[in-house]
Amino acid sequence: MINDNKINSFGLFAMIISLTSSSFYGIYSAYIIYLSKTMSLISMLIGLLFGLVFSNMFLKLFKSKSNLSMTNKIKLLFPKLSIFINIILIICTLLTYIFLTYRLTSFLSNEYLINMPTYLISLLIIIVTTYIASKGLDTTIKVTTITFYISIIVFLFDSLSLFPQVKIDNFLPIYNVNKTNVIISSLYFTLYFFVPIVNIGFIKYNYIVDNNKFTKYYYLSIILSFIMSFILLFNTIGVSGIKVCSLFDYPIYTTLKRIKLFNFLDSLENISISLWIFYVINSSSLIILSLFNQIKDTFNLTNKKTIIINSILIVISFILPNIIFNNSNYIETFNYIYIPLIVLLIYFITIVTLFYKNKR
Repeated sequence: MINDNKINSFGLFAMIISLTSSSFYGIYSAYIIYLSKTMSLISMLIGLLFGLVFSNMFLKLFKSKSNLSMTNKIKLLFPKLSIFINIILIICTLLTYIFLTYRLTSFLSNEYLINMPTYLISLLIIIVTTYIASKGLDTTIKVTTITFYISIIVFLFDSLSLFPQVKIDNFLPIYNVNKTNVIISSLYFTLYFFVPIVNIGFIKYNYIVDNNKFTKYYYLSIILSFIMSFILLFNTIGVSGIKVCSLFDYPIYTTLKRIKLFNFLDSLENISISLWIFYVINSSSLIILSLFNQIKDTFNLTNKKTIIINSILIVISFILPNIIFNNSNYIETFNYIYIPLIVLLIYFITIVTLFYKNKR
């Protein structure tokens, strides 16, 4: 799946923003508001600080044995347990892909393509993401880089349009929130940074043509992603208020409906939501590519066997959501939030364990 063309640090910078933002728009923003309410922004800030600490661990692990992917590093560090660990990570990567693509599927089905069968929307998203992934890492990163510039323009437009409508009273009272929920929310936001950490980790460090710049770009991407998410949540709570935000599964999208241009152009949220669509398509493409490479490296498959296994995984990605997310009320609840949270917890444990094992 990986061709001979190398990638650069800026391309990964754009991809990391997609990986962090795709889940924030889709579910984590609503869950943070649900838990932390008016303390949501503070819980995000705490989560960022913890995330940066663990990012330092990842960078050291990523740079070590630069000619190996994370799958092969696991083989080296845990010879007897490597198959088990890698299979667990393969399952987690598959579930991450399914959750992101199906979340977008559900949103489009409920908000825009009401008369279109959900399975057709899901199939279309899977075809697009797997096609991009099939072109290799270089193409996947290039697509992300191109859409990155578009997403920045859309983000600036949204932010500047909503900011004048913000009411500070919507953030009051700040301290009238369950402190335990704030702590839990902060920890969830910390785990949320492990989506890019793990999926970028499956790329060989020496595959980055200017890897001497990667550390700088990595921290810039995490900080920029946080700033964008922070501003979005600030505008969402400031414009709509906690009570209104808590009523919707997509509070950011609901708030974007308040944008009007020249007092007569409305429904501009249809343009704004393209930001999340870009993020999901880009990140899902890298995640499914990461999955393909994990399978190949774990079992040392030939190209022919790899194609067969990859095809089976794509079919599973299409069928499994209809089994897991069979409740039509899923769109309006957090019943399945535990799935990505468990996945992120496994990612966290894996990275920390590998880091300390690698130090010995």
